[in-house]
Amino acid sequence: MRSRFFFVCTCLLLCLPPVLYAQSNPAASAEVLSSELHAAQRAHLWRVAAWGGANAFGGLALTWGTERASTPARWNFGAMSAGWGAVNVGIAAIGLLSTPSAPLTDPNAVLAAERQFHDILLFNLGLNVAYSAVGATMLSAGYRDVSNAGRWRGFGTSLILQGIGLLVLDGIAFFASRTRLASLLDVNVAMSLHPMPSGLTVALHL
Repeated sequence: MRSRFFFVCTCLLLCLPPVLYAQSNPAASAEVLSSELHAAQRAHLWRVAAWGGANAFGGLALTWGTERASTPARWNFGAMSAGWGAVNVGIAAIGLLSTPSAPLTDPNAVLAAERQFHDILLFNLGLNVAYSAVGATMLSAGYRDVSNAGRWRGFGTSLILQGIGLLVLDGIAFFASRTRLASLLDVNVAMSLHPMPSGLTVALHL
């Protein structure tokens, strides 16, 4: 009885047509993900610009309202923050002007662009940790017997703040990029089932 059951099941499987599990339109899916990448890049750059602008204006206000000779740590904190803010605004402006507006339709091109953005963010995350580490070293040195201790403390505190702030912004964009990378890999993968004399064959098409 059991052998007859298996014989009937095998016959049914052999009669089944190939079943395809794949993206219905990989190009359309890639275009959607490309648009999401473009929007994410611009949103990240605008956040960096806003962060830089806040630091630039806040730092300038702090230097203008602080006596350098009497409170050197506060004045140098403001000066360093204003300088970093101006640099971040410039980087964001260049990025916004150079970001292509037309979405890509080739899945491989979209995947390459997303990987490049992902790797840049990963590199920036490492730099942000380094900024904070250097700032912590400078801040620690400012409480020791060094000349211009107030400058060391001001610069060190500003570097720590910049490193942490950019770490948060780059981290948000980085983890979103990892999610899009997983979706792009799904777009490029198709799986099909084909009945064979010995059973079913699973094929992956990349």
